[in-house]
Amino acid sequence: MLNVLLEVLLPIVLVAGIGFGLRRAMPLDQATLNRTVIYGLNPALIFVSLVRADLSGDGALRMVALAVGVVIGMALITLVVALPLGLRGGTLSAMLLANMFMNSGNYGLPAARFAFGEEGFTQAVFYFVVQSILGQTLGVAIAAGGGMTAQSNLSREVLIRVLRMPQIYAVLAAFLVRWSGFDPAGATGAASGLWRGITLVGEATLPMMLIVLGLQLGTGVRFEAPGLIAITTGLRLIVSPLVAYGLGLALGLSGVSLAVGVMVSGMPTAVHTTITALEFNSRPDLVVGVVVASSVASLVTLSVLLTLLTR
Repeated sequence: MLNVLLEVLLPIVLVAGIGFGLRRAMPLDQATLNRTVIYGLNPALIFVSLVRADLSGDGALRMVALAVGVVIGMALITLVVALPLGLRGGTLSAMLLANMFMNSGNYGLPAARFAFGEEGFTQAVFYFVVQSILGQTLGVAIAAGGGMTAQSNLSREVLIRVLRMPQIYAVLAAFLVRWSGFDPAGATGAASGLWRGITLVGEATLPMMLIVLGLQLGTGVRFEAPGLIAITTGLRLIVSPLVAYGLGLALGLSGVSLAVGVMVSGMPTAVHTTITALEFNSRPDLVVGVVVASSVASLVTLSVLLTLLTR
């Protein structure tokens, strides 16, 4: 477990710690940096990764199915846990957001690369793309259902969110390049320069993701519902990877693909859920508390998980 801490999680903590320290030392426009990652850097990373990826076989489809299955599975488990407690409205929506959507980008992608190399990183990209799409569509619907937004406006809101997502266009562009048979890595002239530029932006994405994660954790938080935070954190960090392991075996995943799917499923709650919860007034205090608590606790749970997965 010590080797996992030193070789996989220490680099992540180090880079995120820079963002944390900067946020504590000086005022920074966190929203602008977050949008820079989402709308400027993420699409380049996804595009380059999918153009380079080996998509032979059905490994990519199985990873996509796993990502969808974990979201559905965690939704059902959260309902089973929350409804007997009498949780409704915004509180239930907050628990669903926190349990269904994990930090597969800022945290999951760097961890996959450090732990499993380029093969694992590519598998994690598939998972991340699915999570991004579901988080900005299904996540919006869940938050709006528990908040104050009129139901009649929900479909329009979700559609607008989807069309604004640059990740979707990056995926479409990558598959268009692959379908055309054009190899940008072997191109010359302007095409070569364009590919190198996009690649350079993609390479900057992972460290920037971690810095933004550190910035977000550096804002501080008040734990106003410690019991619910503890329950939700346990579901996110412990139950979710178990669900992923069972689903992964059922889908026929094995080796690196299974390990990556389980690891990413055990990531802490996605930071973007706090933005969604705030926008729709869906118990943002609970979501923020789970994001911070699960991010800190994940240093322990992921160390154990990665030790088991890398044996």
